[in-house]
Amino acid sequence: MNGLRMDELSAEVEVLESKLSKTADLTTKIALSLKKLSASAQNVEQAVKPIYNKTQSLTVLSGNIDEAISAIDRVRQPTDTVSKEEGTIRQGPSKTGLTEYLASLRRINEALSSLKKSNLRSSQKAVNQMTGLLKAGSLQLEDLFRQALAEDSKSVEPLHYITKELPFPTFQPQKINMLAVLNDFLSSTLAASAGIQSNAPQVYAEVRGPYITNSLASLALATVNTTRRTSAAPYDKGSNGISVYTNALEAIFEAEHENICHLFPTTEWSQVYIATTAMPMGVFKKTLADLNVFVKQNMATDCFLAFDVIENVQPASVRLKTKTGEQKEFAEALKPLRSTAQSSFSYFLEDIKKTGQGLIALPLDNTVAEMTVNVMSRLRRMADYPNAISSLLVSLGEGNWNRPYTASAAIPPSFDVGADGALLLSNFCLDAIDQLIHELEQKARIMIKKNSTVAVFMVNNVHFIESNIRTSDLRKIMSNQAQAKVEKWRKDAVKMYMEQWKECAAFLMDVTYTKQQAGGKLNLNSKEKEGVKEKFKNFNTVFEELIQKHKSYTFPDKEVRTMLSKEIGFIGPLYGRFYDKYKDLMRDKYVKYDRHQLDTMLAQL
Repeated sequence: MNGLRMDELSAEVEVLESKLSKTADLTTKIALSLKKLSASAQNVEQAVKPIYNKTQSLTVLSGNIDEAISAIDRVRQPTDTVSKEEGTIRQGPSKTGLTEYLASLRRINEALSSLKKSNLRSSQKAVNQMTGLLKAGSLQLEDLFRQALAEDSKSVEPLHYITKELPFPTFQPQKINMLAVLNDFLSSTLAASAGIQSNAPQVYAEVRGPYITNSLASLALATVNTTRRTSAAPYDKGSNGISVYTNALEAIFEAEHENICHLFPTTEWSQVYIATTAMPMGVFKKTLADLNVFVKQNMATDCFLAFDVIENVQPASVRLKTKTGEQKEFAEALKPLRSTAQSSFSYFLEDIKKTGQGLIALPLDNTVAEMTVNVMSRLRRMADYPNAISSLLVSLGEGNWNRPYTASAAIPPSFDVGADGALLLSNFCLDAIDQLIHELEQKARIMIKKNSTVAVFMVNNVHFIESNIRTSDLRKIMSNQAQAKVEKWRKDAVKMYMEQWKECAAFLMDVTYTKQQAGGKLNLNSKEKEGVKEKFKNFNTVFEELIQKHKSYTFPDKEVRTMLSKEIGFIGPLYGRFYDKYKDLMRDKYVKYDRHQLDTMLAQL
């Protein structure tokens, strides 16, 4: 059994060895095949490697070609914009609509920026075409800007706004938005990319300047026409159209500045404002120049027109400077008229002197001379323009109004900016009154001669001067010192008049010393009695003559007669003392009036 088992195992071993031998043969054959395969692989690698390398090069080339095609597409895309957008630009915003038109310009603008960055010579033609389209678009937008402005730039009636105290019209919000968009596009978008200079500020001035000028044309004409008067009467404040003209000019300039601030950047406000107001400001300057010529030709009556112009224009200039930054336009316009106005002070004083020297007659009743009335009327008219005249006198300087008159007074190169204009005006008025009184008295002494009558004439005139000061704005203008000096001149005239009355009163001056008898009665010798008789006689004669003369004088103002009567009243107490002392020693033929009678006569003066 064991032997059988061993045989089986031997047989299996033999089988396994046989298979192992076959496996070894097979392994040897596989090893030979692998060796042959390895040799073949090397041959393949040597054959494929050049092909692989070539394939890699072709891949890179393919990528470069793709990128080149993409770049070409990018270049072609902006150039295609010309053909796409040209139709829209040529049609204009009115047909395509503003929104689409601006969008088209933006696309061209972006395409142009891209081409400029590519810096390709081949794109220069397209760059030129796009720049041309942008310029064409810019011109059409400027035309639209002009048309939009013109729609709201029809001249208006200024009196409607001035009389009703309404502001001049400005652009509506919708119009402001449209104009602002156009201006912004022209001045920033197109200017930045295409280098196109915006003409919007110039267009604005070209449209709005004539609008303001035409709106104010009637007022400018009226201002000149109202200078033409048939009478030679002095100018009355406010009778010229300059006040309305100036107010309208200020209001419409202010409204225009508001428009400009809404449409333009801050840096352009001043430039656009000056350009826009240049035309109406030129007309205003011409109007003031015409007024200046008229004032020079009629200095005596119309220097007040110059003051009225300054009184109106100067404050308006200050207000506009605060609101708009206006610097010198109004000052330049006023300069000739200010020079003429300054010369009027010298003219006034010289005119007083010439008028006084040319007098050939004085009032027969010794009342107020026409010259006095005229001078005080002119001074009262000056009081209507304290601000303008004070400003002029500060520029002229203290006392320089006494210089000889010339058609145009030169303004000193420097003056005391801290000078008190009100005091200078007071001093000028006082100098004018001083010159007037001097001329009147000088002429009266030559033509009237009698001191008493000269005194009556001077009292009437100086009181008229003083009354004019007291009852007009001259009272506010002239200082206390100046009014005190006028009062002294009046007292000097009264003193002159009272000289004859003091001569009369001298007869009542008793220097006779007498002895008294029992009972207190005087005891006069014959010589002393004759002396007292002579005093009574002389007093009566002179007193009656003075009373008659005083009653014959004309005093237009009752206040003057009352004032003089009060002054003359000093004789009453003197006469009463003299009468009480000697009444019992004199006969009635010498003592014509008792105390009561004389006081009654004095009270009736």
